[in-house]
Amino acid sequence: MQRLDAAKKKYSATKERLTKEKNTQDTLESGNKIAESEFKNSENLLSEVQKEIQSQKDNLFKESQQLFKLRAEQANHIGAISSTLSASRNL
Repeated sequence: MQRLDAAKKKYSATKERLTKEKNTQDTLESGNKIAESEFKNSENLLSEVQKEIQSQKDNLFKESQQLFKLRAEQANHIGAISSTLSASRNL
């Protein structure tokens, strides 16, 4: 009889432990799903930011090229003004 009671207690304890472990597993799985979702969101955000950075770099390059052309044009105009002033002084 004592063996039967001991076996029942052991069975009951094992069943209780199994229930707790299952609850823990469910909690961990739901946390894992949330973490995966946030990771995917972070990856998407990173991708968007990288695209924006590349776009800004392209714009900066284009603007730098335009500035270079304008400065060259400015230098030509300054040279033309200088030569015109010299020519007018000589007259």
